Amino acid sequence: MKNVICSIKGLTFLLLMVLPLSFVGCSSDDDDSDSGQTTSPYWELGGENANMPSSGTIIAEYSDAPVGSEISKLVDNNANTKYLTNHSTFDITWNGNRSVVVQSYSLTSATDKPEMDPKSWTLSGSIDNKSWKTIDTQESQSFSGRKEVKTYKLDNRATYRYYKLSILTNNGGNATQIAEWVLSATNSYNGSISDLMQFSSGNTFSEVTPMGTMHVNDRVASASDILWLKDPLKEPNTFGNFSWSYFTVNSLYPFGDPSPADVNQRSIGDCCLEAVMAYIAHNYPGFIKSIIKDTGNSTFAVTLYDPKGNPVEVGVSNLFIKDGNNLGASSGKNSQVTWATVLQKAIIKWKQVYTGSSDIGGIATEFAAAIITGNGKTFAFAPQTLSADDLQRAVTVSIQQGNIVIGGFTKSDLIIDGKYKSVNFHAYSFFLPHNNKYLFTMRNPWGSAPAISGDGGREDGLLNIANDGIVPPEIDLRICDPGAAKEFATVGNVKPYVYK
Repeated sequence: MKNVICSIKGLTFLLLMVLPLSFVGCSSDDDDSDSGQTTSPYWELGGENANMPSSGTIIAEYSDAPVGSEISKLVDNNANTKYLTNHSTFDITWNGNRSVVVQSYSLTSATDKPEMDPKSWTLSGSIDNKSWKTIDTQESQSFSGRKEVKTYKLDNRATYRYYKLSILTNNGGNATQIAEWVLSATNSYNGSISDLMQFSSGNTFSEVTPMGTMHVNDRVASASDILWLKDPLKEPNTFGNFSWSYFTVNSLYPFGDPSPADVNQRSIGDCCLEAVMAYIAHNYPGFIKSIIKDTGNSTFAVTLYDPKGNPVEVGVSNLFIKDGNNLGASSGKNSQVTWATVLQKAIIKWKQVYTGSSDIGGIATEFAAAIITGNGKTFAFAPQTLSADDLQRAVTVSIQQGNIVIGGFTKSDLIIDGKYKSVNFHAYSFFLPHNNKYLFTMRNPWGSAPAISGDGGREDGLLNIANDGIVPPEIDLRICDPGAAKEFATVGNVKPYVYK
């Protein structure tokens, strides 16, 4: 009889392995949940998921999660839901559909019951799901608030297909709950532009400072300068014909997460800065959230980098550039204050201290990007330098490798996609195309584009560039190292930006 039972168990196991994951683990004999109903310990993620570096499967050690708090809630990009298990020690494994180098991860606390927060854990990686290498260990961690995101940077250069989060203790609760688990990985794109580098120019690498050649001669801040920068009530000088005025801050992130649509150039001639901010918002939204902190009473603390590449805190109030009766600073679609408005003002204060002038009009791409990311290594491709195919490869490979890609046109009024016109001496953000009939997509930081006829603002200034033999030769590129942002690499595959 024992052999028969073992055979039945073996047959049952095989059946479970071949059944679709949605039918596995619908019940558990050791269920401790109040509802008496449990859910599958498996969840399949598609390539469009926002939490993991690729499609794959999330696997919980136990199948005791109650309905509504199943393992899928751990990776649904919604801090208002949670995964719950009636254990204080357990494993959660991500089996990715490709191997990646994870360089940071985050956990988000649930909306209630802090005693159920995880307290101590390890993160491990494996290439075969058998031999595991510990990548990170955390002990006595405490979440200070509900839905708080805690991000942990990793010194990891190894590529793994499996990553395992092993919770060792919680804060004393009879169960453990986590709202979100996110793994951020560098992109392992196989393309190369090494053969194109002979045509590049404008290298800004410096052996003096990681901020690049354009920051070598910046001023040295005094102790009082640093205190002034940090104080949100200390206002920078006005410039041009602008003045400062109070504006209400409702939500820094109108779309839920940072988006290029939050970045719309208004009255200040800082298109390069605007294009950089929009690019980072799409490819590194977690980085934006990590450097801007709400400190209460309509004040904010922004982390930038000084001319030597060291982090420096800049305090910002809700006094922003006013042009006439309107917000003249970078703003959202309805002229509301967004994170971009706050970041722009922080750079205005930075520039006053380190260059002696608060005027950011005409600020260069390589100058602005370094202040935000801490890295000033950049290079360029001039117009008429690359063929359309090579230009596409330069953009695609650079984006896939995590670099910041900004550029523009040498001529105005070029017809784009039969609908819009180009603007010269103006910076654009570059994104992957949403359709393979195009080389790439460029976004005008105005949030609109001059149209041949009608309204040019409905598509957020997006220009789809085709190989028509006319437009591509007039495009130049500036490719910037992402610096500190790279640790917050967009999870999942790099995606086109499509405004909705």
